[in-house]
Amino acid sequence: MAMLSLQTAVYAQPREVHILSVNDMHAEIGRFPQLVSIADSLRRLYPEMLVLSAGDNRTGNPASDMHAEPSRPLVELMNRVGFDYSAVGNHEFDGGIENFRNVVNSSNNRYLCANVHIPDSMRLHVEPFAVTERGGVRIGILGLTQTNEETGRPDAAPRLFRDVSFSKATDAAMKYAWIDSVCDVFILLTHLGVDEDRQLAGRLPCIDLIVGGHSHTKLDPCLMENGVMITQTERLLKYATFTTLIVDSGRVVSRKAELIDVAGYPAKNEAVQALVDSFRNDSSLSRVLTYADGGFETKEELGCLMADALRSEFEADIAVQNSGGVRLESKQEGDFTVNDVYMLDPFGNEVYECSLTGEEVIRMLGAICRADGYGPAYVSGINYSIRLGKDHKDVKDIRATLPDGRTIDRGQTYKVMMSSYVASVTGYDRKDAGRNLFIQTTDVLMNFLKRHSSISYRGRRCVTIVQDNTAE
Repeated sequence: MAMLSLQTAVYAQPREVHILSVNDMHAEIGRFPQLVSIADSLRRLYPEMLVLSAGDNRTGNPASDMHAEPSRPLVELMNRVGFDYSAVGNHEFDGGIENFRNVVNSSNNRYLCANVHIPDSMRLHVEPFAVTERGGVRIGILGLTQTNEETGRPDAAPRLFRDVSFSKATDAAMKYAWIDSVCDVFILLTHLGVDEDRQLAGRLPCIDLIVGGHSHTKLDPCLMENGVMITQTERLLKYATFTTLIVDSGRVVSRKAELIDVAGYPAKNEAVQALVDSFRNDSSLSRVLTYADGGFETKEELGCLMADALRSEFEADIAVQNSGGVRLESKQEGDFTVNDVYMLDPFGNEVYECSLTGEEVIRMLGAICRADGYGPAYVSGINYSIRLGKDHKDVKDIRATLPDGRTIDRGQTYKVMMSSYVASVTGYDRKDAGRNLFIQTTDVLMNFLKRHSSISYRGRRCVTIVQDNTAE
């Protein structure tokens, strides 16, 4: 009997597995009324439908992130949707271990990650994989999360991972490839990015489906790589993917995916809308700090603002803001509120101060560009041009100038401000590792904004990107 329990089922006729999946929601609670309506409608047709998230459920909406019980709004709404499993994204740890433990314990869904190693003493119950049965079909789901090549941990502040270690996702996937032999369907639930998902598909053709996240890629409706279906739905609940797998004689014989427009979905669950409205009803978040004259048309303008705040508040020579830490793409003219600040900078980073030579500043800008998948950093106190090859990791040359037009002195020492995240990912040797001032970057930005009756950043530039595709 024990041997029989490990064998996949053989059916008289094909069976269907139905999956609704999203990724990188980043606490976009405003679209849960539509998502609940979609999930409820599909579940009436397919009662045993799986609902999956590929991670980064939190971080991005102050109504959830800054709630008296951080992430409680998100958890309540995910429970209402009826999520079954979630990958662990790099931002799942943003609130710290205790917050993530509270999220895991309060969630009806289980969190899966095979390449995270958590001491038992933390009582943080993240499992490497799960096996579930739907409609008589045995389904194995393996969770994986991304790690930075230089740091060996996910892209987030290092203080968040104290006593938690990570291994390479590829190694974990190979270790657990045996799941395929005991299940009819083998799914990877990953927070790796589409490029790494494609690499895994190339190495493990036994995978039936990869539900991915992290790179915020819109796959419409899917990508096929080495016979493996890969799905991803951009971010912020703009879309969801509905996938149907047909299983015959213990193997997947057909796959179909459909991209659903969640943001534009015509029906909303009114009870969930009322719940969302109650979570948003926080007067402290609507407090006005200043007026954005002309608004912000580009992400670079917002990045320049954030860098200016760091440099001004600490009377520094230079400040650096990574592009990935700027979470708004634009902002309309009008009041700049506390809510806007937390939407712009939702990560809970702290301020670091470093004494760096001009040479070290140049090297830091290159290191940030290579480490941050969003590209070159934004700066204050200097302007710079960066010459890139085939991608953001291929930094060929950087040239920086001071406000008066002079080239930065590579031998002179400068006072440089940055976030704790930037300090952690610039993995090169420097004499001064930096000092954590234990001040939130959001507090610095709010203080800066309050000191100005209005601000204008229209047309502000600080970095010029030169694309060099010359073959070496």
